[in-house]
Amino acid sequence: MAEAILDYAGGEIRARLEKSHKTLVQNVSFTICAGESLALIGETGSGKTMIALSILGVLPENVGQRGGRVAFCGRELRPGRTLRRLLGVEIVYIPQNGGEALNPSKKVKHHLYDSLKKMRVPGAALHRTACEKLSAAGFMETEEIMELYPFQLSGGMAQRVTIALAACSRAKLILADEPTNGLDMEAKAAFMAQLNGLFPQAAKLVITHDISVAALCDQALVLCGGKMLETGRAAALLKTPRHPYTRALLDALVENGMQETKLLRQETGFCPFYKRCPKADEQCRRQMRRQCDGQVEWWCNYDLS
Repeated sequence: MAEAILDYAGGEIRARLEKSHKTLVQNVSFTICAGESLALIGETGSGKTMIALSILGVLPENVGQRGGRVAFCGRELRPGRTLRRLLGVEIVYIPQNGGEALNPSKKVKHHLYDSLKKMRVPGAALHRTACEKLSAAGFMETEEIMELYPFQLSGGMAQRVTIALAACSRAKLILADEPTNGLDMEAKAAFMAQLNGLFPQAAKLVITHDISVAALCDQALVLCGGKMLETGRAAALLKTPRHPYTRALLDALVENGMQETKLLRQETGFCPFYKRCPKADEQCRRQMRRQCDGQVEWWCNYDLS
């Protein structure tokens, strides 16, 4: 059995407001093994990025985490010096907009040099190694790319530079936050293929609202309102979803007619999709949870076929 790289049991992530608190994520749990990819799917505001920030130990000042446990390669991961030493070396973050994430005052080569120095690559080998990383990320004219500033890169080129930067590591865990945002389908598939090709043994957490990207992952977990609605093998989950919310996400795709999920009721329910779900009943308002393979899932028993 493959080694578990990331074990996440997030407890509760909540924001401190002026006179109250707001729960952003609650009872989300998952495991990603070596060589496996997991897609976190959900609308904007569903809690996807907060989960990533909690793993990296960089939650906003007014946001805290209570309970839960994050384990990396079997050891508990806590914010602090140990985690900071792992970032960029064994735990790598790929942002959703490479162009904006790169320092505009630095050429591509200097971004790569900085990352390689962190890996203690000797100065004499910096240029050659940087070119190798760019080549591995799909660039042909590496010498030309090295001399460019971020504003001179297209969106797709900038994302490939972030992959090259990620390759300047010994990554065991990669967190990619909307990494294919703004790319066409061919470029999305190419990005995921490069990610898998460069890091075949790394665990990959892919945060996305894009169903087509989630379909390229091994596992998928569906979030709504900070709660975990269902999880499973991506191919099976997206083909035969168990929860009406997942079905609604699929119905909203262009190829499925871009069907809108309307607000149907004002009162809130136990399920975060209760207000918009056409199949909601009294049980959904009061309770809808079960134990599944040691994890709590929020779901319903409706046949969606």
